[in-house]
Amino acid sequence: MEFEETNEESVSDIFEKILIGSCQIKDGLKLRNLDIKNSKNVHFYKLNTDGPLSQSIDEEENIIGSQLWQLPCIEFENIWENLIYDTQLKNDVMSYVYALVHLSEKHVNSKIINVNRLILLVGPPGTGKTSLCKGLAQHLSIRLNNRYTHSVMIEINSHSLFSKWFSESGKLVQKMFDQIDDLAEDSKCMVFVLIDEVESLGMCRESSNSRAEPADAIRAVNALLTQIDRIRRRDNVLILCTSNLEDSLDRALIDRADIVKNVGEPSTLALYAMLKSCIMEMIRIGVVELKDNENIPEDIQSYDEIPSSSKTLFKIAQQSHGLSGRAISMLPTLVYSKKS
Repeated sequence: MEFEETNEESVSDIFEKILIGSCQIKDGLKLRNLDIKNSKNVHFYKLNTDGPLSQSIDEEENIIGSQLWQLPCIEFENIWENLIYDTQLKNDVMSYVYALVHLSEKHVNSKIINVNRLILLVGPPGTGKTSLCKGLAQHLSIRLNNRYTHSVMIEINSHSLFSKWFSESGKLVQKMFDQIDDLAEDSKCMVFVLIDEVESLGMCRESSNSRAEPADAIRAVNALLTQIDRIRRRDNVLILCTSNLEDSLDRALIDRADIVKNVGEPSTLALYAMLKSCIMEMIRIGVVELKDNENIPEDIQSYDEIPSSSKTLFKIAQQSHGLSGRAISMLPTLVYSKKS
């Protein structure tokens, strides 16, 4: 695409949205002398609107093993930006995964430097682990679009991989990874694999033996570990796992993870930012109005920095300790229903 200085067409006519992120520049500052054509940090992309494609792993039993998403997709847009943490969690995960992908592209010797391309996020329910994985895949599909012509996410339905037939669960896990391997044969395709609540497949085998769990469940764990080892030869596959029960995971699965990050409950400052984001969205759609001369400050570090008009919101954040991000996002609808 050529950019002509004499072109009278406005930017808004050419682009639907310009998103600037993952940088140290504060919101609201002007970007001057941006060389769009030559910058490696500027990416153009079009959102896929086809929705997920269900993939069957056993046609006779009609077992849907996964959903396939073409990335970047409209369903995952703005997930990353709307995840709020008061730590460097997002930057840490993004930087580490980007380094893993880069090392893989350089064909690093995995016998010397262990690279499994497996990320594990653990923490309580509702803290945004699954959303973080989806947002991460979306962003990487955009940032890597100069290396890969297309990207997909395979969202595995862990519970569907347990068969009612004895000894079949391990085979279903293998069939699932056979499909992933087939996709990864295209070296120009970046494949993200999301295994949500991986404890369903990767439960601790020692604990399973002590609880007299069915042998088929243990076979499923063995199959999962075998397939992870098998798929690591593919440089264009990244496995993203989440778990609410870290203590229930098999040690061998945890050891295979390149990085294990704990996604904890939000602090007061993070809760304040989440509540503020909810209010701003309600303002955007016209169901809430700010009073004259009122504003909600962007970045705060303490209660003393907040203007009197926003201290009530901060107190609500303090009283919301113990609530997850998911629960916070439900509050606006609850409050609005009371008003109605």
